[in-house]
Amino acid sequence: MNRKLLSLLLAVLLACSAVTVSFTGCSEKAADGSSEKTDAGTATPSAEAGAAAEEEEDAFITDDLPEKNFDGDSFDIITTTWYEAKNYIFAEEMNGEVVNDALFNQRSKVSERFNVEVTCTANDMNDVVAANVHSLVLAGDDTYDIVYNHDNMTMNNGLRGDFCNLRNFELINFSKPWWQGASQVFTIQGKLFATANPMAMSGIYMNCTVSFNKDLMRNLGMDFPYEKVRNGDWYIDDMIVMAEGGMQDLDGNGKLDTNDQWGFLTASYGWLQFQSDLGAGCMEKDADGNVAFTANTEKLVAVMEKFDALDAFTQAVTGTDYNVKMFSEGRGLFMFSENRNLYESMRDSNVSYGVLPAPKFDETQEEYASAGYDIYWGVLLSSAAHEELISYCLEAISCENYNNVIPAVWETVLGSKLADAPEDTEMFYIIRDVQYVDLGYALSQSVAGLNNLVFLKSNTTAGETASYIKKSMKSLTKGTEKLNKTYSELEG
Repeated sequence: MNRKLLSLLLAVLLACSAVTVSFTGCSEKAADGSSEKTDAGTATPSAEAGAAAEEEEDAFITDDLPEKNFDGDSFDIITTTWYEAKNYIFAEEMNGEVVNDALFNQRSKVSERFNVEVTCTANDMNDVVAANVHSLVLAGDDTYDIVYNHDNMTMNNGLRGDFCNLRNFELINFSKPWWQGASQVFTIQGKLFATANPMAMSGIYMNCTVSFNKDLMRNLGMDFPYEKVRNGDWYIDDMIVMAEGGMQDLDGNGKLDTNDQWGFLTASYGWLQFQSDLGAGCMEKDADGNVAFTANTEKLVAVMEKFDALDAFTQAVTGTDYNVKMFSEGRGLFMFSENRNLYESMRDSNVSYGVLPAPKFDETQEEYASAGYDIYWGVLLSSAAHEELISYCLEAISCENYNNVIPAVWETVLGSKLADAPEDTEMFYIIRDVQYVDLGYALSQSVAGLNNLVFLKSNTTAGETASYIKKSMKSLTKGTEKLNKTYSELEG
């Protein structure tokens, strides 16, 4: 399997409007001053680029670090028990499980190469970890070097001045592919306090994809949408028509409820990502690197109109359950869910299912987009004196994961264990190459008024969207100005 192809994921992982996501395209300045695209429609690799990459020679991309002996010093990570985050980052010992053993081998290589001990502690839930990190920084305590925690909480720790500005770390080479995606998008005013990258595998498992029940689709006389995806013409209208055909009153009581079969299954957190995938992200960055509202009310309304149409054939829950149980029981034609649910719940079910990227909004959307979540990290300001050791470990671990661990996840865990047929493996590769985290979601707990717009489907309807946005603008404008002011004052 070509490592370069497999790892294209990270060049866009959490990217674009982390992505900003406006499909009209917006340029932002990279750390070196060059202009690079970061919106979900233009930043992701094209089909031609993917094909070219597949033909490239299989090669390990090196970190180019000079030799160093840290005399047994330690690189200490603190993380949360939330979502069993440690399992995405660290392995204590070999256990025969592909990803665990790949993570263990990564740690062993880095430890032996630089004579450094890598540790990872996970004792508390995310809110406790966030509070503890702030206390450690205030006390000047350098017990831990980096923290991996809940996405929004990590962003807020950064805004409180708890983290170093990674852009100031001389040894980190931001031209390397493992620093693309989120590290580009989360750089605001040239500063990067929190990010997500191949230091962990969480972004892969928390990415949202479309799954479909093959038996139901076959019984309904529908064609699998693989060819539409390949041709670039898999649209939301196609899904709506198919979802309507997937409805069935199983118990014959004349009403549709949770005991019946539905065309589309998801959750409130699924609608959030779907909204962004269709080009209705809320936040972007201006020419000066400041965060700004996209002001794309017309597109937000248009996407909400599609959601209202799909809603008639949808069973959705609040939170992150995604109605996986219904899908595993064969009572859903489509499900829009995080990959982790497929890995945790579906691989042992009797349902034959396929995977697809989220559809495009219409023919004006050039590329597919695949939004998701991740667990972000930052370097504690109280450990700034250990910059050299931290930089070596960040760079080396990211390099090892990029080249070896991520291919193991895609090829062995997702690409093979979950894929029912070669077409599904092909779909996973398409999804992988357009992954990102929406910038609006990343900042949704940091900017007043933003959370309401990110979760539009949970808060309003298409007919009320324009007025709802208008009512939110005063709070959003004030919150955005405050965020930009905070960044301008942070040093790190």
